[in-house]
Amino acid sequence: MQSVENGTGDVRRLADAQWASARLVESYAGLPEGVSKAMLLDRFERAAPRLDIGEGLVRLIRALVRVTQEQDWTGGIFRPIAWPSNDTLGEELQRSRTAVQSLIRAAVRAGLVHMKDSGNGKRYGFRGDRGEIVEAFGFDLSPLGARWDEFADITAARGIEQARRRHLRLKVGEVRREVRTVCADALERGYLGYDWQRAVDLASGRLPRSPTLPDLESLETQFLGLLAAVDKAWLAAREGDESEPTGSHDGAHKEPTTEPSAERATYSAFRGEVVADRPGPDVEGRGGGAGPPIEEEVLPLSLVLEAVPEIHPFLDDPASAEWEDLVTAAYQATTLLGINLSAWREAREAMGRNRAAIAVATILARWRSGEIKSSAGGYLRAMCERERTGGLHLMPSLFGLRDRHHPKPRRTAGLDRR
Repeated sequence: MQSVENGTGDVRRLADAQWASARLVESYAGLPEGVSKAMLLDRFERAAPRLDIGEGLVRLIRALVRVTQEQDWTGGIFRPIAWPSNDTLGEELQRSRTAVQSLIRAAVRAGLVHMKDSGNGKRYGFRGDRGEIVEAFGFDLSPLGARWDEFADITAARGIEQARRRHLRLKVGEVRREVRTVCADALERGYLGYDWQRAVDLASGRLPRSPTLPDLESLETQFLGLLAAVDKAWLAAREGDESEPTGSHDGAHKEPTTEPSAERATYSAFRGEVVADRPGPDVEGRGGGAGPPIEEEVLPLSLVLEAVPEIHPFLDDPASAEWEDLVTAAYQATTLLGINLSAWREAREAMGRNRAAIAVATILARWRSGEIKSSAGGYLRAMCERERTGGLHLMPSLFGLRDRHHPKPRRTAGLDRR
């Protein structure tokens, strides 16, 4: 009777791990349809870190799977059995014989292989004319195939976590840059009332080399709070520094219940709430009133909401939305579009609060339709440049977007007279 040595031996002498792998062999019915041995090996290698499986053991399994054939994994009478000797594995893995024996025992304990031994403890195998295994003794890899679902689930969970980590890394980096941008602008303008340099130092500090997911989530919360504090201080300092207002918002912001009768209507009821929000010709960046005058566009909120339904998910109640609601919704949409805070602030300075919100809404509509595939922030800055020179006209864009969702009915030709 053979004794258990080097991970091999008679079934009656197998350890608990070998018995567990034997049960997996009995339950194995082949890989799922469409799954190849390469896919199985890929999922196993991706799941290995979560299962505390070291690189040496991964290399052993890779070497064993490589010498099998695809038909060996179909189940039934076919079994994925490999029979390389320890010397062959030692040359393949660049390990000593003792190290190879240790890896084999680890593979059995991990439930990855089942040792199928011959009467004399040797490993060997024969294949028929069609490549099928006629007789083989060695490493039965059926337990590896039986754990396909486990490896696939672990790999999927790991992929989700890695995607989350990448997102958080990018988000933290973007927020840190935004904090530095706002603080640099405040320092250049000489704003007081906040320790801008300390905020810059916090946003420029070194991050952990390999942060965990909880670490990144904590960093995101920390820097978002810092950005909110910096932005609030910047707005307060700017309001205190302004000597005279850039415009007033008198007049009701509530949308009337009646719709304009035609597209060419003057919309005089909306002129106070749309035009008054725009910066005057003396705003910095307009060249002190030089250049061509900008024609005042009267853009009713009802037209914006009808032309850009893509903004509706950002509104609590589109039917009763007001201009303040649209501005808040546009600010929320900037995060989805990847528009940073400095670009949003530049748009509000160049266009005014309401027109900036309309500009972001039109960008959102074109981004949803695929017209804008990248750099939505650059697109918004380009609109700011056209606004400064008087070349930005939002009315035609809104009419064009509205016609996409509400096309005009085609006129049918009259019947032919006979």
